[in-house]
Amino acid sequence: MRKYRILYLIVIIFVLFCGLWGGRRLAPVILLILVVLPLFSGVRFYLSLGGLSLSFSGEHSCRSGQQPKLTLRLKCNFFRPAGNIRAEIICENSVFGTKEEISCLLEPGKAGEQKYDIPLDTAVCGQRVIRLHEIVCYDLMGLFSSRRIIDEEFVCIVYPYEARMYVSLQRNMEREQPGEIYDGRRSGTDVSEVFGLREYREGDLLQSIHWKLSGKMQQLIVREFGHPVNYHTLVLLSPAFYYNNQEADEEIVNGVFDLGISFSRALLHQNIAHFVGYMSAEEVCCIPVDSLHSYESMLLRLMNHPIQKEGDKTLISFINQQLYRKYTKVVYVTGLVNDAAARNLSVMADLTVLQAVKNESGFLLGGEGYEVVGISVENIREMEHMIPL
Repeated sequence: MRKYRILYLIVIIFVLFCGLWGGRRLAPVILLILVVLPLFSGVRFYLSLGGLSLSFSGEHSCRSGQQPKLTLRLKCNFFRPAGNIRAEIICENSVFGTKEEISCLLEPGKAGEQKYDIPLDTAVCGQRVIRLHEIVCYDLMGLFSSRRIIDEEFVCIVYPYEARMYVSLQRNMEREQPGEIYDGRRSGTDVSEVFGLREYREGDLLQSIHWKLSGKMQQLIVREFGHPVNYHTLVLLSPAFYYNNQEADEEIVNGVFDLGISFSRALLHQNIAHFVGYMSAEEVCCIPVDSLHSYESMLLRLMNHPIQKEGDKTLISFINQQLYRKYTKVVYVTGLVNDAAARNLSVMADLTVLQAVKNESGFLLGGEGYEVVGISVENIREMEHMIPL
């Protein structure tokens, strides 16, 4: 705006010079017009600000990668703004903690209400809070401006992408109610299921001795019975910017959300009740998912919760809280694996790791007692994925 004022002042000085020293008869008339015109433009400009209002409208949810419709509506009274309006829009991601500033130049038309499409970056998931704090209005000549405070807010939730994922069950998984389920990795007291055979040790019950086999082997052989459990499954998400001091980019972090949510939905499709866990403050919070309603509630909580900086804290806090006592199957979804913590957990629970990676999908090198399935973030939305459990 400053340059327009300087240019206009130069024009006035030039016309004044032509009239005083050039002898131009039209110079006084032109000078009068140049003086009156800004006054007329300024009066009309300030009158147009009285009935000016802006508001947002559009879709309140979408999937990452999709472009939601977000519209900024401009309403004005009889005195429509003749000049442009610059709107400064701030878009905050509640999950990733990022802030994006969008500057839009609005050109008012002849109608009393105008609509403008606002672009929204949805490359990563998370709740978006779009705020319009202030606008700057200009008159037609660019000589006057007015800064106005407008408190308008719009919330759009960008959900993770639900990939085509299927779970191949290698064993039965409990659906909350008691049943004939036993842990194939631990011995117990379920006499209907034999876990294994071994030599007799002092303190073994006589009822566990396999007398017929002992007679053939010429030594006492005992039967180890299955361990009865309620097979509770936990999908533990660990999206973070750092894993063991290694930085993860937004694509990997967003891939952790895509993997975890897709796996949870795949379990729900197969009527398998489960829990979804995430790091909240200094402890792991676990949400039950046993219906479409509880699944959507879980998504809303995740999309409004900021992610942590250190991803290793999730697994370490899970172990320190001794939450492994509540779950038989743990599916850990992460960007990188802390092998020491994963090995410790695999001793206490059946552990499978889903890792968002940059390279091709497939089985990765896992530690002793657990396996790692890597899913490429580049093709997670393009391919079907079979996860064995």
